[in-house]
Amino acid sequence: MFRGLVVALAVAVCPSPAIAQESYPNRNVTIVVPLAAGSGTDIMARVLAASLSNRLGKAFTVENKPGANGIPATEHVARQPNDGYTLMLGGNTTHSANVHLFKTIKYDPIRDFTPVSRLATAGAVLVVAPNSNIKSMEDLIREAKANPGKLTYGAPNSGAQIASETIKKAMSLDITRVPYRATPQAMTDVIAGTITMTFLDVAAALANVANGQLRAIAITSIKRSELLPSVPTMNELGFKDFNLTYWNGLFGPAGLPRNVVSLLDRTAGEIMTETSMQDALRALGLDPSYMPAEQMPAYVQIEIDRWGNFIRDAAIEPN
Repeated sequence: MFRGLVVALAVAVCPSPAIAQESYPNRNVTIVVPLAAGSGTDIMARVLAASLSNRLGKAFTVENKPGANGIPATEHVARQPNDGYTLMLGGNTTHSANVHLFKTIKYDPIRDFTPVSRLATAGAVLVVAPNSNIKSMEDLIREAKANPGKLTYGAPNSGAQIASETIKKAMSLDITRVPYRATPQAMTDVIAGTITMTFLDVAAALANVANGQLRAIAITSIKRSELLPSVPTMNELGFKDFNLTYWNGLFGPAGLPRNVVSLLDRTAGEIMTETSMQDALRALGLDPSYMPAEQMPAYVQIEIDRWGNFIRDAAIEPN
C-alpha cells in the first residue's frame, strides 16, 4: 500500500518526463533521509525522488538512516564526494537544532553543505492515548502537577524535545524525557500507554487520530492544520508567540558544482510548485514552501538562530 501511494503520487506530479540536457546525472543518485520510513517527510522524499527520476532520466532513490537526531546520516552525507550523487533531505533537526542540542557534532550545517532548495514546512501535533485522562492541555498541566516526575514524553527528534521542554519550563512541570531512535517507536508506545505523550508530524498522527488510537490536543504551528481543524495551536492555548515550525530541504555536500545545484533547484522548484504535488503534500499535512537555492544560506542561518532561541528559552542543556 505504501509503495502504491508513492508510485501513484509520483505519476500524478510527473505527467510528462523530460531528460535534462546537462551531463548530470549520468548515474543513479541517492537521497539520504535521516528519518525512519513512513513519516510525512519520508513519503514526500520518495515522491520527490520518483519525480526527479522521471524528469532527469536517472534513478533517484531514498536511503533511510534514522537515529541519533539524524547526526550519523548528516555526517555521512557531509563526507561524500561533492558530485551530486549523494544528497540528503535535511531540516530543522539536522540543520538548525543539533548545533545547540549537542556539545560536539562532526559537521557544520552551513560550512559542510550546499543547500539546494527548501521544500516544505509543517507543525507537529501533541498526542496522547485515547484512554488517557488527558483530553486537553489543561488536563496535561493538571496531571503533571499532581504527579511530578511520573508523566513521560517521547523524544524521537529535536522538535518533540523542544516543544515538550517548552511546556515544562513555561508551566513549571516535571515530565520525564524518554529518548527514541525514530518517531514510529514513540508513537507506538503512546498508543500502548508506555509513555504519556509525544509530538508527531501531521502525516504520522492523522490516521491514528482518525481511527481513535491517538488523541491530538495541540499543534506547534502558528495556524491550525486543515487536516486537524479542531486541534488548537500552542499559541491559542496560552503559549504566547509559540511557532515551532518544522522545515525540510534538499542539501548536498559542500562545494556542489553550480550546474548541479542549478539543475536540481530548478527541477525541484518545478515539481514542488505543481498543483498535484502541492495537493499531495497537503494530504500529508505538509505545507508546500519551496525556496530557491540563492535564498537558502541566509534562511538556514536564521533557522539556526531561531531554534537556538527556543532551546535556550526551554532551558535545554546540550548533551
